[in-house]
Amino acid sequence: MNRLRLVAVAAVGIVIAVVAAYAVFAGVLIGADVASYTSDGVTVSDLAYEDALEGADAAGYAVERVGSSGFHPAGIDDLDADLGPEYEAFRVTYDHSASTRLWATFYDEEGITVVTLFADDAGGDLTVDDLPPDEWLVDRLTLLFEMDEATAAAYVEELKTTVRTGDPTEPGASTPSVDVDEPVAFRTAYDDLTARATAVNATSTPGSGWHERVYRAGDERLGSAEFVLSRATVTHEVDGYTYRVHVDYHGGVAVDAQTRASRAFEEDAVRVAFREMFEAMGIPPETADHIQLSYRGSVW
Repeated sequence: MNRLRLVAVAAVGIVIAVVAAYAVFAGVLIGADVASYTSDGVTVSDLAYEDALEGADAAGYAVERVGSSGFHPAGIDDLDADLGPEYEAFRVTYDHSASTRLWATFYDEEGITVVTLFADDAGGDLTVDDLPPDEWLVDRLTLLFEMDEATAAAYVEELKTTVRTGDPTEPGASTPSVDVDEPVAFRTAYDDLTARATAVNATSTPGSGWHERVYRAGDERLGSAEFVLSRATVTHEVDGYTYRVHVDYHGGVAVDAQTRASRAFEEDAVRVAFREMFEAMGIPPETADHIQLSYRGSVW
């Protein structure tokens, strides 16, 4: 009888411990849960980027200038004039066909460029036959980097070896890449694209600093150049609420706000907070009335 009583007591103890553990876990989830608002980006005409950040700093807001993995090519006057003195080149792409292209993504701090091939029309597992011709690849590499044809051919062979020896079931097997540690000849690549293009289409994502130019010759897409503009995040924290304004050199503005999910979080109050921040930053306060806010009540 005593043994049965001990077993029952132990079982009850286990149940209580499990319930307590779940209660603690639930408490942690609830405590960590947040509600948030995010917005689309808008472009504010004639917004002075540096003046906006100075206004934010004077108002006591935290200002964080956001960096990029790219680099600033020196001496390209038309890009400096349009994108600002501190823009960074992030990627150059060349199209071999509508579904096969080469990407060169710059990682300046590591001193490398990752060259990746995309062959979306490859049937089944990727083979070297799905890659662009060696001559095309060598030509593009010598445009992108300060290298001779023999060095470029060696990188092409490295790419082909990756395709031949790689496991086709591994992630990334269909997009082979090679690290290139040669100096980037961005001016040469940029001049080549602009000289051959008959039309240039520019797109941006306001507030993020991302800017892309797509180069076309008639109906043919030649390639693209992607840039990151100077950008910053301005943060204001008050009474457990966090408000952030993301602004870039082209006057792009986007916002987000968050607080604990258990707290009141009314859209009208959020817009009032952003109106105050905008006014301090020299952004027309009425911009807060025009941005589209999306609400999420929980992260779970």
